[in-house]
Amino acid sequence: MSAILEQLRQHAKKAGAAIHRSRKSEAKKPYRKSLFSSSFSSSSVIEKTDIVSTSSPWDLLPVEIQIKIFSQCGIKDLLQLKLVCKAFCQVLTFHEQLIARQYLRQARHGTLPSPIDSEREYTRNPEDDVVLLSDLFPPAKSAKGGHLYTFRYIHSLRRRAKLCSKLCYYLADRVMDRFVHCEPAFVKAMFPSRHERNEFLERGKSSLWFNLIPLMYYTLYFLESYSLARRELKNALLQDMEAGRLPLPISPDVRKSMYRDLQIAILRSAPFTNTSTLICTHHCMQLLVSYLRHTVPPEEPVADDSWIGSLLTASPFLRIVEYFSAEIGDGGSQRVQRKDFMRNFHNDLMLNEKDDINSLVFQSTPVSHLHSSVQDVWFDVAREELASRRACPHDAENIRVWKGVTVALGCQDCRQGRAWRA
Repeated sequence: MSAILEQLRQHAKKAGAAIHRSRKSEAKKPYRKSLFSSSFSSSSVIEKTDIVSTSSPWDLLPVEIQIKIFSQCGIKDLLQLKLVCKAFCQVLTFHEQLIARQYLRQARHGTLPSPIDSEREYTRNPEDDVVLLSDLFPPAKSAKGGHLYTFRYIHSLRRRAKLCSKLCYYLADRVMDRFVHCEPAFVKAMFPSRHERNEFLERGKSSLWFNLIPLMYYTLYFLESYSLARRELKNALLQDMEAGRLPLPISPDVRKSMYRDLQIAILRSAPFTNTSTLICTHHCMQLLVSYLRHTVPPEEPVADDSWIGSLLTASPFLRIVEYFSAEIGDGGSQRVQRKDFMRNFHNDLMLNEKDDINSLVFQSTPVSHLHSSVQDVWFDVAREELASRRACPHDAENIRVWKGVTVALGCQDCRQGRAWRA
């Protein structure tokens, strides 16, 4: 072990000497291109601080190399590495933006997030998921210009990706389970043994899971954008009320119209200006809501589906994942999970109902749900938008789950096809 450390020490000394000679020669030139294209200079920040020593060959590495090493680590590792020693914490703190930027460049195959437009095409390959996700949810803008690339931002991308992946897995599981129950004769004829049926189910779930994830990113984008728009509207109405421009609270009918206008504005902005993106997101929303309805036992018909609208809007996206996890019994007792979900969902509704600003700017309603029907969330507006673009009828999303077996994700405006409708 000591021999390896000594060898590393010698290599680090040689590398450090070479970089030092290069810096001295470059200092005579009027311009030097930095290794990292950023307004932050990695060396200048470190020089203003007292460098903490680790008493190891690590101290001999140039800060640029240290940044590249840290950018190879996972986001969870970076937060834990801060606790290893003061030297690591110093580099990770002062160069957080450089490390986060380099980390994202590697994940995105050399690019950084850029504004989405209607002409850009995205693949559905898993290695490209982070490209779509980070373009949909770019980092916050800095007051000094540019964007703030932080570990918190990368963690937020990871959290969204994990939630969407889990939800798509649960949906894929429900779709394949329903296929088996709806087509028992076909399944038994095609897959006579239990081993073959299990293989069919696993491959089918994987294929659906693989294809659903990018569509769920668009769904999440809409729900988060709609939540942000409602919050901004609420704050704007409060300012109008304080300024005397809003003498009376907004009535439920006017409130519904305002929320509708917010959704229209979102669907007429990128990425939904691309009609194919609007259609595939519409199919994903249709699948999500239809399987939320399927979870209600047939002996307990529920005419009022406003609870689904609240699940999509009043609660965080995490609550939908909790709902399906409780229905499947993934990772614990179904009874306990359902109880936890109901408590959390009730708290979400109460938090929204007792919101002080809401009670000031909006008139109270006899029901606790934000929307009287789930059709008020996405569906009515999306159908009108598709009709205005003359995109009806259109094709369903066909996903091949096995040789000769195709599952279609669609809606009532889809053309009839031979694929089994999920």
